[in-house]
Amino acid sequence: MEKNKISILILFLLLFTLSFDAVSQIKDVPVVKLFEKDYYKYEIKKQETLFSICKKFETTEAEILNMNPFIIDGLKVGQTLMIPVKITKISTEKEIVISKDASSIKMLSKDKKRKKSAEKSLDIPRITVFLPFASATPGTNDKYIEFYEGLLMAVDSLKSLGLSFEVQALEAGTETDYIKHAIIAGKLKETDYCIGGSTPEQISILAEWAKKNQRILILPFHSRIPELDNNSFIFQTNTPHNFLYEKLSDYCVKRMRNSNIIFLNSGRDESDVQTILIPRIKSKLKKLGISYTEADDDEQLESLSNALNDNQVNNIIPTSLTFNETNQLVTRLGAFLNANPGKRISLFGYPDWQAMSKSYQKRLYELDTYIYSNFYVDQQQQNVRNFQIKFAETFGNSMLNSYPKFGMMGYDIAAWFIPRMVFEKSDNMDHIPVISPLQNEFKFNSNNAIDGSFNQVFYIVHYTRDNTVEVLPLQ
Repeated sequence: MEKNKISILILFLLLFTLSFDAVSQIKDVPVVKLFEKDYYKYEIKKQETLFSICKKFETTEAEILNMNPFIIDGLKVGQTLMIPVKITKISTEKEIVISKDASSIKMLSKDKKRKKSAEKSLDIPRITVFLPFASATPGTNDKYIEFYEGLLMAVDSLKSLGLSFEVQALEAGTETDYIKHAIIAGKLKETDYCIGGSTPEQISILAEWAKKNQRILILPFHSRIPELDNNSFIFQTNTPHNFLYEKLSDYCVKRMRNSNIIFLNSGRDESDVQTILIPRIKSKLKKLGISYTEADDDEQLESLSNALNDNQVNNIIPTSLTFNETNQLVTRLGAFLNANPGKRISLFGYPDWQAMSKSYQKRLYELDTYIYSNFYVDQQQQNVRNFQIKFAETFGNSMLNSYPKFGMMGYDIAAWFIPRMVFEKSDNMDHIPVISPLQNEFKFNSNNAIDGSFNQVFYIVHYTRDNTVEVLPLQ
């Protein structure tokens, strides 16, 4: 399944690279059509080599490797290659570059664009994406592929607006060798913006490259990035925990100060929530002289029941739990509330609760739940529905049941950064095109002029007892 997913991904890449007016087909090899272009869908057989396949299809090793970067470590029997049907090109413009090895100054206002360096390409701006397409573990690999699929859908939308740019996709691996090789080999020489870094070690290398070469580095997958300090070329798309928890604790204290506040302890959590957020909320409550109660999360909710107050709203703040533990908790709390309808309960929740199935999610409405989150998807928005339909049609499968939606993350990041990259290098653009986000809103800030920028937007998502969702952006 993963093999096919990668193959379809490469097909999508080719949408932006080739145009042709004549085809010739090889007998008995199935041809698939995608984006109104024809490709051989060829399954590698025993004893076949890259040389023999090139000869069969009258192509080159470089062309096959560029289209199928997952074969970088060699061919395997049963792998599916996507090979363009023999074509006569009518256009030589290369808009997306794919390598087999699968920023600069702060973003400027529209009236003051970045000057073109002698070291940088003076032609079409390029964004490079470093992801572990084929090297990560299967479960992790899927999210990176989905991220890139979403990014490519944004590329399609931006191309339709007339923007001209290149996208280079490079295999990052899970260590640092691929990235080091790409930098030494000059593969980032023409790069204006770079997205990637899936491990702290990779981020460190890319951060050094960005600062040295004055190129923008976009980091989508982490919230704690020490390289943000003293490196103004980094953009962190996730809100840092320290910033988020400070704003969130202020919000919680303000909203809950006139209620009965109960911390529901599991005693098993050592995450940032338990070690940073919860102590911060408690500390601010103490400073204001606001009392709170602690209860243990026992199976029968006896400790919690004893802590409830009949005369006030009871705001329950559980420690962050595993997904299964969360499902069990909301089920038990829902049953308790049904048996005690006179109790007024409001539940505080965590970002991954948005990935609950509908059967569990209905409990969130009953429990008047408030969730904080870096991401929010409004399933009722037309652009969200259109994206989901097009994603499934394009790649043959729906997005992962995960939080966040990595396809939407890739789309939103590309839709926000690429127009700014193009704008900076354009001599005739007078404004930055705006595409409505699906899941991520961005408003970047930095602690000072020499530090990198981070996204300071996050949300309070309120599941009301009226079965509606209220979304409050905080920053």
